[in-house]
Amino acid sequence: MFITKKLSRLLVATCALILSTGTIWAQNMNVTGKVTDKNGEPVIGAYVLIQGTSTGTSTDIDGAYLIPSAPANGSLVFSSLGFKEVVVAINNRTVVNVVLEEEALFLEEMVVTAFGIKKERKSLGYAVEDLGSNELMRNKTANPISSLSGKIAGVNITQSSGAAGSGAQIILRGGTSGSEGKDNQPLFVVDGVIYDNSSNLVGNSAFDGSYRAATTTSNRIMDMNPEDIENMSILKGPAASALYGSRAANGVVLITTKKGKDGVVEVNFNSKFTTSWAKSLPQVQTEFKRGYMEDQYDSSKAYTGTVFNDFSYNSWGERSNSTTYDNIGNFFQGGNIFDESLSIAGGTKNSNFYLSGSFYDQQGLVPETGYKKYTVRFNGEQRAGIFTFGVNAAYSQAHTDKTLTAAGLYGSSGTGTLYGVYNWSPFDNMAHYANEDGSRYRMFGDRLDPWDERDNPYWIINKNRMYEDNERITANVSVKADITKWWFIQYRLGVDSYTLDAANRIAAGGAIKQIWQNGMMSDNSKRFQYLSHNLISNMSKQFGDFDFNLLLGAAIDDTKGETNYKMAYNFSVPDFFSYANATTDNKSFEHGASQKRLV
Repeated sequence: MFITKKLSRLLVATCALILSTGTIWAQNMNVTGKVTDKNGEPVIGAYVLIQGTSTGTSTDIDGAYLIPSAPANGSLVFSSLGFKEVVVAINNRTVVNVVLEEEALFLEEMVVTAFGIKKERKSLGYAVEDLGSNELMRNKTANPISSLSGKIAGVNITQSSGAAGSGAQIILRGGTSGSEGKDNQPLFVVDGVIYDNSSNLVGNSAFDGSYRAATTTSNRIMDMNPEDIENMSILKGPAASALYGSRAANGVVLITTKKGKDGVVEVNFNSKFTTSWAKSLPQVQTEFKRGYMEDQYDSSKAYTGTVFNDFSYNSWGERSNSTTYDNIGNFFQGGNIFDESLSIAGGTKNSNFYLSGSFYDQQGLVPETGYKKYTVRFNGEQRAGIFTFGVNAAYSQAHTDKTLTAAGLYGSSGTGTLYGVYNWSPFDNMAHYANEDGSRYRMFGDRLDPWDERDNPYWIINKNRMYEDNERITANVSVKADITKWWFIQYRLGVDSYTLDAANRIAAGGAIKQIWQNGMMSDNSKRFQYLSHNLISNMSKQFGDFDFNLLLGAAIDDTKGETNYKMAYNFSVPDFFSYANATTDNKSFEHGASQKRLV
């Protein structure tokens, strides 16, 4: 009897265990389905999570998904960028199809405003024009400013020149071309941090504070890779720039760089080769050779009394049968451009990243000139609860080979490259710029002093070397707390630091000032550092037909600058470029520093 009762209890316990196990198995199942929009189109990359957990997946190219071991009595959370989040109960179903509804907020046209805050265009009280990356990349150039030319009304773009590595100036409607030394450029802001866009006057400014050298200039927005730009917004009017103070008196250019997209990993590689050439060249006569009046300044010559009238003429002499040279056409070379870029971007619901690198190599139309630039960028973002942590960092390095333009050096008779090209005789082979002993070949021999002649363009580009090196690091780190759906607090630390070095080497014996006949050299450098702290609190809530917006913030900006200038001339040993090769009277050193804090 005892054994029978014991056995009965054992059987009951075993059955209970089996039933319990069967119940557990029945609580978990594989759930599949499809996520579409209201038009029946699949929503690619939508997130499907088991509510209350981090377990889930994303939809494929057909909008389909599979959740293994989902609780039969649980719920699934469906979400995707631009759609309202939906929570659906499983209710023991193995197939759960969902139609997502577009979120109204994304149906309105959004624009980027001050401090990177997005707002509806219709809610703004000032003019905003913006361009997306696709429009900016149309007719892409090395300078992002040039990409705006002809694309936005009220924006005037002026190229400093057509040379490789040359800059561009931008003036928004209402701005004016100020006097020299007055900055009339708009304020540039990249990812919420002020970005220095100074025009480079290092290589174009004085050799000794008063003697200027005509050459190409650049501006610092060129340090960016245009392929990294997601959006560029132009803010016009006083109200648009109120948050940036007097620095934005000429308007604001807001640049937002790219980020990774949720659920998608993209790899983009672009390789482009373009070329250009000098097409419309001036025509020169090749029938008559050049001449000169040896006794034109001889005051002892008596006036002959000859009277010229409308029917008088003075012959140019016999037509020349000498060999002629296409000096102008032979001088210019093809302006080849190699443009390579690679980017990788991706993300999940709580994080995203963007990594890119680029190489840009532009060969100038003028030989021995060119521009090379390397860039690297990383943008990343991570969300944890109510907090979002972000970092944007970029590094660039550029080298520019330049030459003297226009009339060349101030005080010289003609040391500019193009000045010499268009004035060189077609009866002289311009490619022959040096004698066998290395000295400069002179068009007029000894008839003129060296400093009163024009330099051969080949002499200029090979002997008078000018170059510029630039290295830059920009970064910002941010922490954002979403207190509610309509209120967030954000802190951002921004850094912008670059060095700029320009060197000029002027060979001895050229058409330069007499005191420089044994050669001249100068080195200019600029160090710039900008550090910013921004703390903002933004509230934006709608009450019926009323919108409530409140932006509070504090900012501290520290700017440091340092310049160094060195110059030497009249070397003891001609063409030996060293500051030790000049006497104390023939060299100078200058140093300048500035520091500013804006609160």
